[in-house]
Amino acid sequence: MTGPIQMSPIFVPMAKEELSIPEREAQLLRDTEIGQSARQYVEMEKWAEQQIKNWLPNVDERHLSGSKESAYLKKLGHRALTKGDLLNLVLTFGDEQHKQRITSFKQAQTDLSNRLDKMSNLGLVLKQAGINYNTYYLRKSEPERWKAEEVIAVMTVLQRLKL
Repeated sequence: MTGPIQMSPIFVPMAKEELSIPEREAQLLRDTEIGQSARQYVEMEKWAEQQIKNWLPNVDERHLSGSKESAYLKKLGHRALTKGDLLNLVLTFGDEQHKQRITSFKQAQTDLSNRLDKMSNLGLVLKQAGINYNTYYLRKSEPERWKAEEVIAVMTVLQRLKL
């Protein structure tokens, strides 16, 4: 048999969607913003953890999660604060810049999920970012579950691979 190999129409390779130059530049700019907002969010969390000692004596127990007793123990410092508690404290006692960082990170989480939905090289990106498929599908259905470290890892891979 010496002829050209005929491929079945079922096995048509998926072509990568090419973006125009302005669309590509806008995507690169948005990718940079997503990564930057995740980094700023990490900095805000570190800052908030340092400020907790100043905030806890003044905090109302309703700003802390859990039962009344659990909130009391958190206020005394006998129980660890959750990420939700930390965010509530920043929203209560933080300045506008820190509140804006929380808002921009929430938007970045949604934007990252939308960005990854359109990717044809998703498996490569997730593997290099150290995220398994189960985690990705959970984050895809609920974008607010993306952790800042995961967002930074994914954006670093996307920028390195220039996808």
